[in-house]
Amino acid sequence: MPHKVLELLPFDISSVIEEELSSVTLTHKLKNGFTRSYAKPLICTVDREKFDDFLVRKSQGQGVNFLDDQKITSLNFNNNIWTVTTPDRIIKADVLVGADGANSYVAKHLSLRSCDILHVGLQVEVPKNIIHKEGYSNNSIAIDWGMFEDSYAWIFPKKDLVSIGVKGPLKSGKQLKSYLQDVLENYGVKMEDQNLSGHVIPHRIGHCPIYAERALLVGDAAGQVDYWTGEGISYSIKSARIAAEQIKRFLDGQQKSLAEYEKAIDDDLSPNIKTSYQFSKIFNYLSPLAFKMIRKYDYPWDIFCRAMRGDRTFFEVKKRFRPDILFKKLILKSQRRKE
Repeated sequence: MPHKVLELLPFDISSVIEEELSSVTLTHKLKNGFTRSYAKPLICTVDREKFDDFLVRKSQGQGVNFLDDQKITSLNFNNNIWTVTTPDRIIKADVLVGADGANSYVAKHLSLRSCDILHVGLQVEVPKNIIHKEGYSNNSIAIDWGMFEDSYAWIFPKKDLVSIGVKGPLKSGKQLKSYLQDVLENYGVKMEDQNLSGHVIPHRIGHCPIYAERALLVGDAAGQVDYWTGEGISYSIKSARIAAEQIKRFLDGQQKSLAEYEKAIDDDLSPNIKTSYQFSKIFNYLSPLAFKMIRKYDYPWDIFCRAMRGDRTFFEVKKRFRPDILFKKLILKSQRRKE
């Protein structure tokens, strides 16, 4: 998760952080690798099971009644009340929130097509000690890009394990699997020995509906995932905050606040996802140049790191670092280095 997530949460999660990483090994089509470091941590990694359990316990400490292993058998809305039925209980609610991931049952029940584009991620987790590649440290992020459109590969070290994966368009499933195999072989890992997991990555680029009467979607269920990177935890937190604010207003008597949830998302989060989409499309054509610039110049590297940390959104980068300004600064810095 981007290091900025630590500032988004209203409590300390250091007890479940496994690694804080500040160096990146970059390759282009698995070639020409180089490693650069940043002064601050770029990302932190967690064991998802431990992290989720930590969040559940925190919510219980705030009075949340958490019910585990409850499969929904039906959802009904009558007389302004939602009724959620499971095999052993009936739950009633004034407001229904779908926070149930990319394959959201709630979204399907509400007939909400909450995303425009689907990507897919393929990943394996392997012990650190089986990674063997000259020049790569087990305490460094590794990112490869440029293999094909809208794709990249990653290596994120944890405490004892390393997550290795690839992301790309859903239609490129077979190509992605071949890409993952090449990445693993490049780091001395045999794919046939690993447990492969896959997950859908939804993106809401346009104005797909994420609200129905007294019901709304958050996080992956609402397509709130960065298009370029596939990062979704920060968006889940932010969309949940927006939902909580709108629900509180509704319960305090502001009847229109729930209907305004979608606009609040469009105003706050959508500009960055759309800009990430635009950057990704441009990057598909400029990836060799971008690779060289990040390797050679400090300024593009700094922008890259700020975006990875979450200190700058893509929308902020677009507004702040116009192309003409960027190239002028690059030329100036290049001249200074020669002097």
